[in-house]
Amino acid sequence: MPSKRHQTSSLLFPIRSASLIMVASHTVEGLEESPKADGKEISLVQSLQDLILVEFGKAGGEIGEMEYVTFKHITPEEEVYFGQSSKNKREITMEEFNSALQRLPDNEIFPEVPEDIPLTIAPDDLDDDSAFLKRPGLTSYDEDTKGTIFVRMATLQETVIMEQLSKEPHPYIIRYLGCRVRRGRITCIVLERLDRTLMQYVNEPEFGKLDRSRFLKALESAVAHVHALGLAHNDINPYNIMVKDGMPVLIDFGACQPLGLPLQERGTPGWSMDDITTSELEHDAYGLRKIREWLESFE
Repeated sequence: MPSKRHQTSSLLFPIRSASLIMVASHTVEGLEESPKADGKEISLVQSLQDLILVEFGKAGGEIGEMEYVTFKHITPEEEVYFGQSSKNKREITMEEFNSALQRLPDNEIFPEVPEDIPLTIAPDDLDDDSAFLKRPGLTSYDEDTKGTIFVRMATLQETVIMEQLSKEPHPYIIRYLGCRVRRGRITCIVLERLDRTLMQYVNEPEFGKLDRSRFLKALESAVAHVHALGLAHNDINPYNIMVKDGMPVLIDFGACQPLGLPLQERGTPGWSMDDITTSELEHDAYGLRKIREWLESFE
């Protein structure tokens, strides 16, 4: 998925950074060390299955050429450990993964439960297999945002939006199952799990049978519903549209805000208007037009 644009203190900055949190085993001030018992480090991960990895390509490099890889581990208590290495993921040993992992402070990434907004608490038995657990986006946690409210505010804003949408559900908007709260903070948003984005679907044989007119009308209906609530999505693109039974499901409300409010998320390059700063209906009209033109290009 392409990188999104973000805004902090009214300045636009790139997600890609020379050092997000750490390089190899070098730590950054303010992060907690890996857990220890009797002075010895405890191995958090035993295999790659215990990690969530994201590879970042080298700017201007060959396709597949990686500059660095980030990785995180989520404990059953929703504690987040994060690390980075300039090595290829296949060259990193389990010892190096464990050495690099550092726990991120709760107050840097998780928002406190708001006192004035009732929250829907997701059932505890939902996990990554039965639902989509959307946790704070750590690609935005770098030297520009560390020590700021940026990451936790993004989670809080999307939680509030999903709570609002869930009060008036729409068949073509992702189903919100609630949020998870640990230690007095929102640690993730829990959503219906779907398998395919529109970007993936266009490469499948079933795409040839898609009723595109019906599909687009359904998508427009979902967007109109968002607008009727006084909101704009602000980031309509093929990665933010899932396909379920041949129909669209609009997802990723990280950039969704009431009309006229400033945006922290600033859309996806190539699919969003330039210089987006506030939530506006025209952003969605532009996104829908781009989707229509893109789908028509396959004919």
